[in-house]
Amino acid sequence: MKALGFGLALMLVATVAWGQDQRPPATDAFRVSWDRETDPVDRRIEGRVHNDSPFRVTDVRLEVQGLDAGGRPVGRTFAWALGDIAPGGDSSFVTEAVPGAVTYRITVVSYDVVSGPVARESR
Repeated sequence: MKALGFGLALMLVATVAWGQDQRPPATDAFRVSWDRETDPVDRRIEGRVHNDSPFRVTDVRLEVQGLDAGGRPVGRTFAWALGDIAPGGDSSFVTEAVPGAVTYRITVVSYDVVSGPVARESR
C-alpha cells in the first residue's frame, strides 16, 4: 500500500512539474506590423501578426485603436488574424480604418493555444 501511495505522489509531482513548463505565451510574444491602405474609397488597415512563442496558436484577436495627431484614442475596432500561426510564423489581418485616426496602436488581446511547445533541434 505504501508503494502505491508513493507512486501516486510521484506521478502528481511529475504532472505538476510538466504543467509548469507548458505555460502559454504572454501577449507580448506577438509582434504586429501594419500599413494603411491608400485607396481613398476603401480605407482599411492591413497587417501581419508574428508569433515569437514556441506554441502554435489560433483565434488571435487584435484590438485596433485609432489615435489622433496628439496620440489620443478616437475609436477602436477588433480584427482576427487568419488561421493558425506556427511558432516563428505569421498571419495576416485586415480591418476597416477608424474614422479620424492618423495612426494606430494594434495589440493582441486574446488567442487560443493549439499545440506546443515545439522542441527545438540541437546542433
